[in-house]
Amino acid sequence: MAGKQRLGDLLMDSKLITKDDLDKALRLQVGGNRRLGYLLIKMGFISEEQLHSVLSQQMDLPIVTIEDEFNPEVQSILPRYLCRKYSVIPLMTGENNTLKVAMVDPSDGEAVSDIEKYTGKIIRPVLTSKSDISSSIRSRIPWSLRDIFNSQTSTRLTAIVAAIAFLLIIITVTQLYQDRQQERYGTITSTAQSTTYENLELILGFEAQDKVSLFGRGAYSSGYYAVTFNDTQSLKNFINSKKDDFSAKQHDWLTWAMTNPRGTR
Repeated sequence: MAGKQRLGDLLMDSKLITKDDLDKALRLQVGGNRRLGYLLIKMGFISEEQLHSVLSQQMDLPIVTIEDEFNPEVQSILPRYLCRKYSVIPLMTGENNTLKVAMVDPSDGEAVSDIEKYTGKIIRPVLTSKSDISSSIRSRIPWSLRDIFNSQTSTRLTAIVAAIAFLLIIITVTQLYQDRQQERYGTITSTAQSTTYENLELILGFEAQDKVSLFGRGAYSSGYYAVTFNDTQSLKNFINSKKDDFSAKQHDWLTWAMTNPRGTR
């Protein structure tokens, strides 16, 4: 393939594209793995039939139908990711270690070189349409582990794994935050008439008439509380008188709840 003209030169020689058309396609091709012929077709400069006509005449290659040429014995010789990357499909093996391959663009020296390195065989390219190759890859080339673990997909897989890991971190941090909030504030239930706090074996209720009730058990008390006060200050006085009955966490929580009777965190 080394002695063949480049595809762009072939198309310009055939008067199908101009130098300006070619330059525009080449600028889009930079940094990507899209084939030049495919870009020229998508940009509307040539049709697939024109591309194949030029390649068939200039490179003396036949145009084939995959259904007529495909031998199932070679269905696993190339993985799907390579077939899709270069728009190719293997057809059959031949004498002298050759492999007949249907291609959209047989002038693609990089594709031919990579396929020869991958298979260890000498490539004999033939022409076929992109639609024929795309449908044949789906129906004739089986999935394999090589389609998952390869350099083409490793970056994508790494990005997916990183995204999943980041999502798990967010979920974990959110759960830890919620657990910390639950530990600190407990459960708060509010209605139009009252606000009730429940945490650390204690229940504290504030009613609309400024009455406040304490139920539950202090960490160091011998029994349970069930007392009601006419105002928050009376509750504070009671808690201070019984401060040795409460753990440090209970005392901090009660102090916070008494300064926040409306149930906001």
